[in-house]
Amino acid sequence: MAVLVVGRIMFVDWRELRRAENAVVLIEQLRLGMVAAEMVSRERGPANGVLGAEAPTSEVLKASLVQARERTDQAYAAFAKALREVPQQGRRQSIGRQVEGFQTALDQARRRVDAVAALPLAQRKPESIKVAVDGMIRLVGMLRPVVMLVIDDLHEDQPAMSSVVVGAMLASELRELTGQLGSLLTPALSHDAPLSIEERLAIERMRGRIAQLRVLVASRVGVGHVTDTVRQAHARMEQDYFGRADALVTQVLKSGEHGGYGMSTAQFAARYVPDMNAILGLRDALFDEGRARGEAMHTEQRRTVSVMLGMTGLHIALIVLGLYLMRRRVIKPLGRATEALEAMRENRCVPLVAPVPGDEIAAVFDGIAALQAQHQERAALEAERDKLIERLRVQSSTDFLTTLPNRRAFFEAAEAELARARRHGYGLVLLLLDVDHFKRINDTRGHAAGDRALVALTEVLKHSVRQGDIAARIGGEEFVVLLSHCEREDGLRFAERLRETVSTTLVDVGEGQEPLRITVSIGLADVRSQGVGLDQLLSRADRAMYRAKNAGRDRIEVAEPT
Repeated sequence: MAVLVVGRIMFVDWRELRRAENAVVLIEQLRLGMVAAEMVSRERGPANGVLGAEAPTSEVLKASLVQARERTDQAYAAFAKALREVPQQGRRQSIGRQVEGFQTALDQARRRVDAVAALPLAQRKPESIKVAVDGMIRLVGMLRPVVMLVIDDLHEDQPAMSSVVVGAMLASELRELTGQLGSLLTPALSHDAPLSIEERLAIERMRGRIAQLRVLVASRVGVGHVTDTVRQAHARMEQDYFGRADALVTQVLKSGEHGGYGMSTAQFAARYVPDMNAILGLRDALFDEGRARGEAMHTEQRRTVSVMLGMTGLHIALIVLGLYLMRRRVIKPLGRATEALEAMRENRCVPLVAPVPGDEIAAVFDGIAALQAQHQERAALEAERDKLIERLRVQSSTDFLTTLPNRRAFFEAAEAELARARRHGYGLVLLLLDVDHFKRINDTRGHAAGDRALVALTEVLKHSVRQGDIAARIGGEEFVVLLSHCEREDGLRFAERLRETVSTTLVDVGEGQEPLRITVSIGLADVRSQGVGLDQLLSRADRAMYRAKNAGRDRIEVAEPT
């Protein structure tokens, strides 16, 4: 019981240690996932610049886009690798499937951007640019469910860390929405055209969502347990983005009432994107705090497990000492008593001396002599009982005259064989035999002659049936044979051979008497034609047998198909 209690405590502490280790892994996965989403979002800046620039695209813009795509691919590869290192079970399998589909969608979105950028600027329709931009925006949405599943796993293992993790996720979401806000201005900036009503509504909705996220992020940062580094990162975000970048968006919106922005998409991105980095600084600060908490929890849990291992070792040492004393005072004496009992079973006597006279072990030694006599008497009674049970079992299932199975034993065996036939679909044939003029034999030759005739018929049946077939005596002169794995034609040939063998067999009925010849009438039914019910087979075979008797005996009749 002591080992069970200590083992239970150790199990709980070890599980908490594994959870702390898993929390560190999940935080790293979450960080890589948000970095991958960030790189996709960052790629939209050069992509928007290319979409708004005159064809052919300048080498500077091309290099910027290529570099952004390389950063996205590297971030995505690191995230996918981190996910694959964790066993793919349960909802983790759904994470793997979503990540695999992201690469295909990324390639398609890039091809769409390249196709639009290859057209002359005058031929690029705002709708085509919007479709290309929306394709890049949707990529981040594909990674968001994966990130949320990782957050769920982390919250399940370490609920205390959920506040910091959710704050980092909100900051990452805020970074994505600010990037989408810049993308919404791309079609108008690329054509230097006024904003449509639909574009203005979309932009205002986006700014509303950004304001909501700003409040949520502030609520996470405002709690008392965050570090000064997080608070400073939050203040920098308020200054950089919600100061300068938000003012830039307001300026563009005012200019967009009549067109004439005075800047290209690339120039807008050069002023707008750097100020968004403060949001990522807040996200990274929250991640650093989460990682620090996870590592602290892991260190503390390792210390707890180490202490528990020491306590467990002490408990085990005490238990071993107790077991040693028990072995010396109890187990070894009982072992000697066991040897004496084994010797008594072999009718030998082993003298015993109790280690401590007068204690419980000495009483055990005193009782060994009485146990010997009781054991021998009980063994004799059990042997006699087993013989009697076996004899009764055989008598209850065997015909006393022919030693064939009786009616009850036949029905049990036949039902089991019919069940197997139904399950496996093989054929069965049932033969019902009746000795012709058996009453006349008893009346003219005597009952002893009739018994010898039945025994002679039994010998023919035993030599004729195969292993697996069932032959039984179910009445006075009635016998039944159930042929396994047999069709009707094969059963008919077997019945004909059996009938001929019986009719040519001479039955010795005693000295001074002429040998007796007997014949049988046979009724045949099979499961293919008559069904697989035992009562149905017997009934139809019985009617066929009586037709054989009425037709002159010493013949075979087959039951008509149902």
